[in-house]
Amino acid sequence: MMQAIYLLCGISRQGHIQAIKRQAAQVEQSTIYIRLMEQVREIHPGMGLRTMYDMLEPEGIGRDAFIVLGLQEGFRLKAIENKTRTTCSIKTNRYKNLLCDKEFTDINQLWSSDITYWYILEKFYYLIFIMDVYSRRIIGYSVADNMKAENNYKALKMALTLRGINDYQYKLIHHSDKGSQYVSELYTETLHDYHINISMCNEVYENTHIERVNDTIKNQYLNRMQISNYQQIEQIVKQVITTYNEKRPHQSLHKKTPCQYEAYLLSTNQKNRQKMKIFTSDLSQKMAQNKQLKLFNN
Repeated sequence: MMQAIYLLCGISRQGHIQAIKRQAAQVEQSTIYIRLMEQVREIHPGMGLRTMYDMLEPEGIGRDAFIVLGLQEGFRLKAIENKTRTTCSIKTNRYKNLLCDKEFTDINQLWSSDITYWYILEKFYYLIFIMDVYSRRIIGYSVADNMKAENNYKALKMALTLRGINDYQYKLIHHSDKGSQYVSELYTETLHDYHINISMCNEVYENTHIERVNDTIKNQYLNRMQISNYQQIEQIVKQVITTYNEKRPHQSLHKKTPCQYEAYLLSTNQKNRQKMKIFTSDLSQKMAQNKQLKLFNN
């Protein structure tokens, strides 16, 4: 009976058995990939499939196939909207944007800070992060139920303590938006005491690096975690920051985590490092002018 079926289908018994084995192997391999996805999502609840693939580098499957499998298995991320304003801008910019035409090749050359909101347990909390832009490492943070400048100062003191440098000799720039918290007397005096340059955005889109981190921490981690009481909040934030710094690799950091990348920088010659430029409105205008000049020269 089976022989007749084989003849009808144009295959041999051996070919049929091999096909079954291949299918079983594919199912088994797919199960392994799905388990890997589950494990990653336990640590990084908001990590996208593309980033996940780059981190795992799984053998035997391409990126597109990996993403399709993840989507089929329900690993699509649900977008989380941000509708709350957290910046109370001052009308005049007391400090200039110092980032135009600057190139950065090491840590402790540019720190960026911002405030974002976090709605949890029917209440708004505010998260302040300070990031070393070159390594993407969050070096200071604070969480509070208000937007007082003292919370920004707490994050700043954490960053200064972590780095352990008493005098930056004006080789470090602290960059932020025009929020009133960043021009408070306590905050600016502390930066001056450590000989740190103060820089502020001219436009809202000139602080994109830290805003991207805000989105990652809040929407890929905190908003996807189960929190049942207020006592858990600071503990969860600390846990997430540690996960981001020590366990989340970045494509731009040669697939290293921020902490791994800082360790790597210690062993490399600063002259051979990739130079980083930060987008500013002035840089955008210069680029546009250069294009116009080239157009007219042609």
